[in-house]
Amino acid sequence: MRAAFRTLGCKVNQVETEALLGFLKALEPEVVPLEAGADLVVINTCAVTTTAEADARKEIRRARRANPKAFIVVTGCYAELAPEEVRELGADAVVPNTRKAELPKVILEHFGLPADPITTPPNEFWGAGERGLLNSRVRAFLKVQDGCQVGCAYCIIPRLRGKERHRDYREALGEAEVLLRMGIKEIVLTGVRLGSYRGHPKGLAGLVEDLHHLGARVRLSSIEPEDVGEDLLGVMARYAPKVRPHLHLSLQTGSDRLLRLMGRRYDKAYYRHLVERAYELIPGFALTTDVIAGLPTETEEEHQETLAFLEELRPTRVHAFTYTPRPKTRAASMPQVPPEVRKRRTKEIIALAQRLAEERIRPKLGSQVEVLVERIQGGLALGHTPDYYEARLSGPARPGDTVLARVEGAEGYTLLGRVEAVVEGHPLPVELPLR
Repeated sequence: MRAAFRTLGCKVNQVETEALLGFLKALEPEVVPLEAGADLVVINTCAVTTTAEADARKEIRRARRANPKAFIVVTGCYAELAPEEVRELGADAVVPNTRKAELPKVILEHFGLPADPITTPPNEFWGAGERGLLNSRVRAFLKVQDGCQVGCAYCIIPRLRGKERHRDYREALGEAEVLLRMGIKEIVLTGVRLGSYRGHPKGLAGLVEDLHHLGARVRLSSIEPEDVGEDLLGVMARYAPKVRPHLHLSLQTGSDRLLRLMGRRYDKAYYRHLVERAYELIPGFALTTDVIAGLPTETEEEHQETLAFLEELRPTRVHAFTYTPRPKTRAASMPQVPPEVRKRRTKEIIALAQRLAEERIRPKLGSQVEVLVERIQGGLALGHTPDYYEARLSGPARPGDTVLARVEGAEGYTLLGRVEAVVEGHPLPVELPLR
């Protein structure tokens, strides 16, 4: 059995794809690239933008051309949005988000194998755990929340992911224990709206604290600003850097008028105060964010407000998106900014983001940083710092090592350097003095 997996979009999709492989162990699959002649192809799609939809269509067509005899299964948000179109593009089975837990059953039954409690997810929060990991045995995603009920004017995700659901913290901690026994060094908590998590009596802050006490390094994926309170900041501050000092707080725009119009539940003053508190409380804190260029009715002055606010916040990384109208959203019926203006504004945001990134990296040159090594590629150790910089290092290290490295340069958002000492993992032959 040769199986190819293609995942588009968010980290929640990545979790579900990684977990699926474990449920398919009865097939004894050999994971191969999409073009390698697979017997089974699973494509987990995204539909957050029209570009994401186009990417999904492209991947389905490519999969069918490369694997004419394969059983092609398409799932995810685009399968939820346009199931008939997905079939017309070449899918043999379409499994929307509302039935995603049935994926193993659909696949196993096609190949004549029974689906039983061992091969069927117990609920929609099936994560990596003992089911195996596709990409890494160092970092693992743990899904604890799904769905969104906020209903931002430009967003289609509530329609595709449904109402908010929350994984019981005892089940999440049990899976985390399995991951740690497997040798996982860092657990990344994920959810469609992670900050709304209510599966623990003390919310997300309580879950993070319990995970820390299990011995896990914990990282949070993207979180909405209004969902971050003093309790979560306090847990991050107490346990940094093992609770990673990094937050990805979606901004979307620096205009208060547009924030209200788009249904966002915070204003600039709140966002500014939150970031200031994070810098004040959390040692080594780093901010990353999302911005949408050319939201409906955005004026040139409001675009300049966004640029000025980013300049003030000085995030380490900005993900810039060009607004595209989504059918059946409120924003689609609003007056639209011309496409060429949207694209120009996106380029200006990207240019500012690159300059800010260079300025934030510069003080790290020559300094010593901690890196969790995730894999070795081309003789170099690749991993992330606690504040979520990518790092590419020379010198002796193995996946799973926590090392101290001297930063010698940078390439885009990636730190370049050399390993000076292993502080956790396989010790170096000679230990160097640390600073």
